[in-house]
Amino acid sequence: MDLLERARALAACALFAELAPAVLIRLAERARATDLEQGERRTTDDTVWVVAKGSLAVIARGEAAADSTASSMKRVGGLASAGHVVGLVRVVAPGTPVVEAVADRPTTVLALTIDDMRDVLEEDPSALSALAGALARLLLEGSP
Repeated sequence: MDLLERARALAACALFAELAPAVLIRLAERARATDLEQGERRTTDDTVWVVAKGSLAVIARGEAAADSTASSMKRVGGLASAGHVVGLVRVVAPGTPVVEAVADRPTTVLALTIDDMRDVLEEDPSALSALAGALARLLLEGSP
């Protein structure tokens, strides 16, 4: 996945849709694309995961057994499909529980370290504001 493909994958995320193109490029420069096979696991210990293709079953770490399958994790957790971001809240709230994610089919993700996310957001306060606004809209739309 080249730089422009990574930038397009980031722009396809609702949380990143309002970011300026220059910010998306800075994030894309830091992002690394990874192809996951079904059953491969990742955590949000120090990384934010952007789903570019496929999907991840996600669950809080304490609730996931080491041998949990994607289907069992989906029953008690959630599903992050293309355009979703996993672990972003840990950028601003490091005490948030770590999330485990397992690919429920072949999946392509973009990995951004939490430190890289913080660096980009600190460089551009308008990016932080746009991200906070997008997050607030998503939270409000999801409430009853």
